[in-house]
Amino acid sequence: MKRTKQIMVIVFCLLLFGGAIATMLLPDKENSVMENRELAQKPGFSVKNFLKGNYQKKYETYLSDQFFLRDQWVNLSSGMQYFSGKKEINNVYLGKEGYLLEKNTEEDFDKEQIKENIAFLSSFLNDTEEFYGKEHVSCIMIPSKAEALSNRLPAFAKATDQSEVLEALKSKLSYSDMLLDVKEILQKHQKEYIYYRTDHHWTTLGAYYAFQEWAEKTGQAKAYPLKDYQREIAFEDFYGTTYNRVHVPVKADSVELFHSPDEKEVYINMDDGEQEADSFYFRDEALEGFNRYNVFFSKNTFKIEVNTEAKRKKTLLLVKDSFANCFVPFLTEDYDRVIMIDYRYGKVSAGNILSDYEDITDVLVMFNTEKFMQNTKLAKLADTERRESTMEEFNIDDFLD
Repeated sequence: MKRTKQIMVIVFCLLLFGGAIATMLLPDKENSVMENRELAQKPGFSVKNFLKGNYQKKYETYLSDQFFLRDQWVNLSSGMQYFSGKKEINNVYLGKEGYLLEKNTEEDFDKEQIKENIAFLSSFLNDTEEFYGKEHVSCIMIPSKAEALSNRLPAFAKATDQSEVLEALKSKLSYSDMLLDVKEILQKHQKEYIYYRTDHHWTTLGAYYAFQEWAEKTGQAKAYPLKDYQREIAFEDFYGTTYNRVHVPVKADSVELFHSPDEKEVYINMDDGEQEADSFYFRDEALEGFNRYNVFFSKNTFKIEVNTEAKRKKTLLLVKDSFANCFVPFLTEDYDRVIMIDYRYGKVSAGNILSDYEDITDVLVMFNTEKFMQNTKLAKLADTERRESTMEEFNIDDFLD
């Protein structure tokens, strides 16, 4: 028995130190395919950050993200914790009815970054409201799954309160009604299938309820009654990004498409002709990896133009993250064109875009609140000075959400 324990200790030490050495020798990875997110990179050193303790925290996160065979260790650890009865694994709550909900705390958010993002967004909204008019500019902030589905959380868990951020944003707007918080309407439907069980995104049904609320409040679109839509199940085998952090036995998600009674033909142009299509839905591309949510537009990228046959003489500029991808198909009866911009993947200023598209009549910003709080690439949104764009400003960083 003593020899067995000694062997186990030796093996553990070899794995630990061998893994540490391999981590130092191997090049850093930029992304985790399993978690579908960017991995932390080696932080830059400064005396100021070191004395504040920020450098040490970032370096610890960097080592954790880059550790040798990290994904395999995460899988092994998750399995052991699940079978021991834990309800929180790898910052994911194992919620009721098979729901996996991301856990975020105040430490996961940089307060200075949040202040900057509020300043960037409020500046953009105020400038565009002044130019296009208050009835033509709006902003939808989408709650996290944990906030919207508080009934699915374990008894001990609590969602991060995002109301303070929304109130700070609203206080900086020249017209406070531009901001639409859809948390209340989603919570009214939280017994329904409005967020995926295994992914952080809302379902198409959740997007529909937000669209219905936005259409009613702004008058910019028509929402048909739910019963009037033809609903199609595209996939029934979706295991999303949250599942890939824990790999516990839960039921797969289904991905649903909504077809309206007056659905229009569309033409999709991504990044000025790099990819073109005649549908929102990319079934083959969604089957190439685990992420079935990619059926909507196939990927995230800086600019997507959607041209329709609505003949309404209206063009929408939509500044968004990936939550908007399943929302956009609801707009085809009301806009001749929708210009989708995702600032995580490009650096063209908002002013350049406004200059390039003189037919813009309406502006909508749509962010998941938590992702907005963590976004580090919104500076160009506040630059609304109209001037001719240059290709040097364009930069697609990657295609991960």
